[in-house]
Amino acid sequence: MKRVLHYAAGAAILAVILSIFLAPYAWIVASSFKQHFAIFRDLKPISWATFFPADPTIDNFVHLFVNRGIGRALVNSAIVSSCQVLGTLALCALAAYGLTRIRFRGSNVVFALVLMTFLLPIESLMVPLYMHVTNLGFADTLVGVFIPWIASPFGLFMLRQAFEEIPRELDEAARIDGAGHFRIFWSIILPNVRTPLATLALVTFLFSWNAFLWPLVILHSPRNHVIQLAIAQSVSIAQLPNWGETFAGATIATVPLIVLFLFLQRYFVRGIALTGVKG
Repeated sequence: MKRVLHYAAGAAILAVILSIFLAPYAWIVASSFKQHFAIFRDLKPISWATFFPADPTIDNFVHLFVNRGIGRALVNSAIVSSCQVLGTLALCALAAYGLTRIRFRGSNVVFALVLMTFLLPIESLMVPLYMHVTNLGFADTLVGVFIPWIASPFGLFMLRQAFEEIPRELDEAARIDGAGHFRIFWSIILPNVRTPLATLALVTFLFSWNAFLWPLVILHSPRNHVIQLAIAQSVSIAQLPNWGETFAGATIATVPLIVLFLFLQRYFVRGIALTGVKG
C-alpha cells in the first residue's frame, strides 16, 4: 500500500510540473487558431476554451505565409542553422583533436583561453563582431549570421572531454598500420564520439534557430530575415499587434525544434551525461 501511495504521489507531482511547463505552450498553440478578439475573450476566466479553440481557424497561418513571407524566413533559418551546425562540428572536432592527440607545450593554456571567451556576454561582442563581419563583406547576408558563431567554446569543451575518453592505444595501433592524423581522426575518433557530436549538433541548432539579437544587428533586408525577426516584424508592423498571428508564428517556429529534439533526445541526454564524466 505504501508503495502504491508513493507512486501515486510521484505521479501527481510529475503531472503538476508537466502542467506548469506545458500550459503556456498549449495556450500559445490554441491562441494561434483563434481570432484576435477570441484570445482575450477566453483568457478570463480560465476555462477549457482557453486551451481548446471553440471555433478554430487557420487564417493566422495563411496570413503569415501569404502576406508576411514567413515561409522564406523559415528557409533562411534552416540554411543558417544547418550551416552553423556543420561549421561548428567541423571546427570544434578538429580543434579538440589537436588539443588531445597532438601534444605541444601550452595546449592547456590555449584550451583555458578559449574557455574564457565563453564568459564574455554576447552583448559586449556585438560592436566588434559587426565591424569585422562588415569588413569581410558579409553584412546583411545569411553567411554573416552564422559565421561568427561556428567557433564555439562550449562545443570545444564537449568534444575535448569526449576525445579524452577514447583510449590512446587505438591511435598507436592505427599508427603501426601506417595511419596518419587524418585517418585516425576520421576512422577512429569520429565513429566513437557520435553521441557527443549529435548532442553538439542539437544544442548548436537550438542556439542558432532561436537567435534574435545578432540577426537583428547584422540583417537589414526583409528578404534575408530569419524566423525570429519575421515574427517580431509581424508584431511591430501594425499599430495594434495581432496576437493571433504572433502566436501562430511562435507555433510555426517551435515545430522544427520539437521534431528535431524528439529524434535526437536520446543522444542529447546521453551526451550531456557523458560531458561531465571527466573533468
